[in-house]
Amino acid sequence: MRQVIRRKEVGELRSLLSRHRAAALTGGFGSGRRSILSALESEWDGTVIRVASSPLDEDTPWSGIGGLLAAVSASVNGPSDPAELADDEIVPNMMTALRSIPGDEDTLILVPNADEMDMDSQRVLGQALRRLKSGRLHIVITVRSIDDDGPFASVPEIELADLSIAELIELARDLALARFGHTRIAEEAAQVAAHAAAGRPLAVSHILEEMAPSEMRGEIALSIPVRVGPASRPMIADYVEGLTPNAEALLRCLSLSPLTPLRPLARRLPGFWEAVDELESRGTIERRGAFLRIPHGYVRAMVQQSMGASERRRTHLVLAEDCADTWPQVEAWHVSFINPGEETAQQLAAHALGLVRRGLTAGGAEFAERAIRVCNDLEELRGQLVEIAETLSDHGQFAFSRRYVQIASRSNRAAVVVRARTLEVRKVFLETQTLPSSLFTSWSRVESEQAPTEVARLQLTLALCHCERGEFARAQELLALAEAADENFRDSEAQLVHAVRILLDVNCGKDGSALAGFASLQEHQDAIRPSFGLAVAQGLVLTEHYEAASAVLDHIGETCAATRVWKRQVDCVRADLELRLGRVSQAVDVIDRLIAESEADKRRGLVAVRQDRILLLHAWKLLLTGRAGEAGHVEEQAAVRASATNNHRLLAELNALQGRYLLRTDCAAEAIGHLRRCEQLSADETNPNVRRFEGDLIEALVGIGRREHATLLLQKLRDRAKACPSRWTDLSVSRSEALLAAGETATDLFGRVLRQSSTSEFVFEKAVTHAAFASRLTDNGSNLRAREQRLAAAALFREVGAGRLADHHRTGQIVEEPKVPTMPELPRLGELSDEELKVVELVRAGMKNREISERIFVSLRTVELRLTAVYRKLDVGSRTELVSRLAGNPRLAAV
Repeated sequence: MRQVIRRKEVGELRSLLSRHRAAALTGGFGSGRRSILSALESEWDGTVIRVASSPLDEDTPWSGIGGLLAAVSASVNGPSDPAELADDEIVPNMMTALRSIPGDEDTLILVPNADEMDMDSQRVLGQALRRLKSGRLHIVITVRSIDDDGPFASVPEIELADLSIAELIELARDLALARFGHTRIAEEAAQVAAHAAAGRPLAVSHILEEMAPSEMRGEIALSIPVRVGPASRPMIADYVEGLTPNAEALLRCLSLSPLTPLRPLARRLPGFWEAVDELESRGTIERRGAFLRIPHGYVRAMVQQSMGASERRRTHLVLAEDCADTWPQVEAWHVSFINPGEETAQQLAAHALGLVRRGLTAGGAEFAERAIRVCNDLEELRGQLVEIAETLSDHGQFAFSRRYVQIASRSNRAAVVVRARTLEVRKVFLETQTLPSSLFTSWSRVESEQAPTEVARLQLTLALCHCERGEFARAQELLALAEAADENFRDSEAQLVHAVRILLDVNCGKDGSALAGFASLQEHQDAIRPSFGLAVAQGLVLTEHYEAASAVLDHIGETCAATRVWKRQVDCVRADLELRLGRVSQAVDVIDRLIAESEADKRRGLVAVRQDRILLLHAWKLLLTGRAGEAGHVEEQAAVRASATNNHRLLAELNALQGRYLLRTDCAAEAIGHLRRCEQLSADETNPNVRRFEGDLIEALVGIGRREHATLLLQKLRDRAKACPSRWTDLSVSRSEALLAAGETATDLFGRVLRQSSTSEFVFEKAVTHAAFASRLTDNGSNLRAREQRLAAAALFREVGAGRLADHHRTGQIVEEPKVPTMPELPRLGELSDEELKVVELVRAGMKNREISERIFVSLRTVELRLTAVYRKLDVGSRTELVSRLAGNPRLAAV
């Protein structure tokens, strides 16, 4: 298999060697040290010498240095055996021997496992590495770790930390392509390999080598725990070596099931609690409520495979007897390995659903895979697999959810097929905010006849998605189609109908449906589905029933605390609630949590849901905290997503946000372009309280002297306010009238608006009104009174947490964001070739190597080689350092 492990670190190592001539790779077994040395050796232009080492020689004095000298085959004056030299002569003689290697090319000496040398050799080699500063000789050693007081202290080091799940999944894709060429690994198979590897890239390679092609493509049941070869044993040594017999016996029992109850084992195994303490202290096992489990899939796989078939069967039998009548799910698991019956698969699937609902998603997926493996006819399981898929989706486990949806979609029953299609629609929308093609979402006449309730549910799910995108006409059509089958509705479908009605009514400024939904939620809290509760909260927010909305969000947050997807959407609505109330500090806290959780999801290889909302909120937070430079990149991401998904609502919201920020920082002319674009994109929205841009557009037009246009917009806003009344719209109309009034009339009107905005929910709007009043007074030449209004605005902005806007209105100038410290110029930038400059520009744009190769039509290897050359020429050690250096370089524009 072509080694592609740790490609990034190869470039970092080359850069480090160009600066220091000596380097150490640190990391445990399986961290990828050997593959990095192999890659470096294959790309080195000069001579490469490998030094053999063995742990058997660590008790032989000077054996390590002797092996090094033997490898280079050097001749020196005086004794060649280190044992014959005085201590102060060994290092000079060794350096002379190393520098005597013939040739004019750079020489690379690789010393794997240097920490397995005898201590005398380690001490001398460490001294030599620290002295090696220049010349054509380069030395790389690999060790498990470097201690501050050890023999290799102060040697330049690249630490090979455990890879994240996302990085391991990407590695699994690369390795699968390297092994099979055109074959792509199924996402769920890649996740199984990544989670089992526990951060070790070599473990992923070993797992894929044992995985059958059909399993890799997701065509058969996945093997959990994974299959591994005997070469993997050293990777789990810290977890299993030197265990007491009781601990080893316990570990063997635990390896046979994803979860094992404590009590039966405690009664049967001698020294049980001592064994538990021993294994827990090593991190080999962990407790999950009343269960014990082995968290590292690789450890579990190795332990299980060390048992013979007869021992495994015997232990399964004993454990099944232990769990009889008390733990039916675990009993069914063990029975499936001994004597599975006709109903065993369905029992396992039912228990899988129960585990996932309790938040034990990994165990639930393993039960589901076992059910698939022992089932004689998958048609019997497809209905249950849809339920499992839906629950996994709620927990954000989209890979396995999609797997079970695909299996269920091949059912002979129309109801199961339509349910699977509905779930896929929902998952795609959460992930990308797009709706599948009409061909995919269509329903046949046969499906409508055989499964009217399921078809209605699909129509209502699509209607909710269209409402989220601001496509209300299409949502209304779908609602009408679904209601035609209302005699077949269950409670869940009735709630979906109510949810769609709420979002449609809110767009027309009606709050009746939302308030009815709030009353229903209070009466039937336990029976309320999250989708309905979320629609109620959104409706209450947009119709200004803020306390009720907060109560609904609290309820959904408590009941769905363990379901990642719903919790994330609740936080998005909560952030919007705080923004509408003008509570900047509280909104920033919620947004920071959303961003952190989204990034954590990406590292764990999970799909980040509702990125449209998170990007928009992130941009708002950056602008309001004075980081407009950083906000530009986030705004660009949001614009790209909106364009790619044809999401007019997201584009409208983005333009409203940008226009509002520019207006608040006295850039009225620039604000108008964004606000006019928002106006064009919001044509389907009847309620002005939804987007809240008209008042800003009127103020911006007044600010640049286009009062006639502003007057026309004000009349339009008055008409919309009559059709869809709200407190905020009334306030916006009054402020706009004050802006357009003349003389003392304007002063009186502004006074009325300030009194109108004296409630706690309008503190931010009151600050905006003070700022608008200040601008009006300045235009009239009343600079002293204008300053009083600006100071009042600044005090209110600071009160709600908008410190940057407060500073701006206090000083009367645009407050510049903190400047990034100027980085030194890179005089070597001119040394880069045109091809290397092109790669640098794409790296700066945030593209990965594979994306770069596709963009400039070269191989991945070519991109990696060019990037390595860039590291060397610009004297940087990593991709991160390169981007950081270029970000502060005034000459980057030339690139």
